Amino acid sequence: MKQLLFILFVLIIKTSIAQLFPAINYPANYFRNPMGIPLQLSANFGELRTNHYHMGFDIRTAQRENLPVYAAADGFVSRIKVERYGFGRVIYIDHPNGYTTLYAHLNDFYGPLNAFVKNKQYEDEQWEQDIQFEPGQFPVTKGQYLANSGNTGGSGGPHLHFEIRDTKTERNLNPWLFNFNLADNIPPYIFKLFYYDRRYSTYQVGPKEIRLKKTAGGYSSVDSVVVLPTPSISFGITAEDKTNTSAFLFGIYQAELYIDDTARFAFRLNDISYPESRSVNGAIDYRTKANRGPYIQHLSRLPGNNSTIFSAVAGDGAYIVTDTMVHKAVIKTYDAAGNVSVATFRFRYEPARLTDLTFPDSTLLLFPNQQNSIAFKEVQVTFPTDAFYHMVPFVYAVQEAVNLAAASKTHVLHNTMVPVHDSFTVRIKSDIPADDTRRDKIVMQLKANDKTVATKGTWEDNWMSAKFLDLGSVRLLVDTTPPTIVQSGWRNNANVKSLKSIAFTVRDDAGEIKSFRAMLDGKWLMFRRKSYSFIHDFDERTTAGNHQLQITVEDQAGNVTEKKYGFTR
Repeated sequence: MKQLLFILFVLIIKTSIAQLFPAINYPANYFRNPMGIPLQLSANFGELRTNHYHMGFDIRTAQRENLPVYAAADGFVSRIKVERYGFGRVIYIDHPNGYTTLYAHLNDFYGPLNAFVKNKQYEDEQWEQDIQFEPGQFPVTKGQYLANSGNTGGSGGPHLHFEIRDTKTERNLNPWLFNFNLADNIPPYIFKLFYYDRRYSTYQVGPKEIRLKKTAGGYSSVDSVVVLPTPSISFGITAEDKTNTSAFLFGIYQAELYIDDTARFAFRLNDISYPESRSVNGAIDYRTKANRGPYIQHLSRLPGNNSTIFSAVAGDGAYIVTDTMVHKAVIKTYDAAGNVSVATFRFRYEPARLTDLTFPDSTLLLFPNQQNSIAFKEVQVTFPTDAFYHMVPFVYAVQEAVNLAAASKTHVLHNTMVPVHDSFTVRIKSDIPADDTRRDKIVMQLKANDKTVATKGTWEDNWMSAKFLDLGSVRLLVDTTPPTIVQSGWRNNANVKSLKSIAFTVRDDAGEIKSFRAMLDGKWLMFRRKSYSFIHDFDERTTAGNHQLQITVEDQAGNVTEKKYGFTR
């Protein structure tokens, strides 16, 4: 029955919305559940996340680690990565049908693969790894044990992150469309509806709510006719999906906007590359979300959003009303199982309510799809052509240095309410002459809300250049303070026989550290990293007896902290 429903859904997709998007025909039932327990999701493909779409399934692991993870189909291990952020420990498997599956946030890999990776880490004296494999090195069969589930990398709790990609293009595909027999007959929820005055940038004016009510047929506006005070409009929605087998709310799969029975806009969340995924910041009302509001998905394509999620045959969603007649709008939201919710409302433009907004003459206007530059006496900033999604009313301010460590004034680059799609270049003039001994300890520091980044930029005369991905406050800083190293959960010269691991917390007041190195009795010892913690899991290299451990940490400015410890096992 489930197979029949899936085939019917594929036919419906092909026949009813083929005019908006190409047909989808992925192999059903080729991949198995990668877990040995019933498949339950905590996140789906396309869910809205900070700076990215969620690009696969998050599969629940009963709030536990170290459950077995299995190969979804025959193939071979083509790649593994070990990294602090992102996927943590991850396996990629290439399959003969042209797809790649990915299994992330893992703990130990299966025996031979785990041993290979560990030997490579010690050979390179490097914990983080990115290893490519040939087809014959680590072949796997469908259902073969791959690894233990975990909570590594940028994971917020035990789970398995699972993806399906096109092997050649490396673009991520929506796993739901491969039919994992997940029950779902619940249509998406449309919680809120908004309109925008598109005479202005969405970074200048906020959303105005159109109140909705639930009806037998879906949703409609509370007002029989919504009166709009502007002839240039676009819409946005707050919507989420639900399935039969999970209490979690998920992202929607597709949305369509029709005005007077003509398709004006549509997006579908499938077939997305990771570099493209950051464009989620242009598909949502970023300013509202940054102000701790809800996610509002634009039912329009902002001029600088070059993502491929949009329908090529529908409009861009920005609509100009040329009369005062009543117009009909219909919004359809789909989940990947084919369930649909419909919101219907009528609107008209009333010129008598039109008012113009004014903005300071000093505002700098930066535009999408072109290079933008600003230059002042002591700072220069260059934004690439794909930096902005919409026109930015850029505001610059300068603050005098407030402490002796400052090597420049603080330059406030607008605010964190506007996203940047690609990295931009900042050049700051130093207050410290080239022959000053402090010059070698200068870093450029960016602060954006609770994020602090410091980098050792490049010098050209008295100007330092560096690249960043966030707007915020930037300055040059003389960093002469070395990083701190603090033991976590054990004492120096202690007997740690009862412990499974030892850990250190390492921090730097200017930003991220540059390197961490541990030497046990004169030989390199591997520590994994989670946030600010460096952890060594006792193994065959930390044998019984007395040991001397030397930890060396360097920050971006070149300051070094070195400490020695003893312990007994």
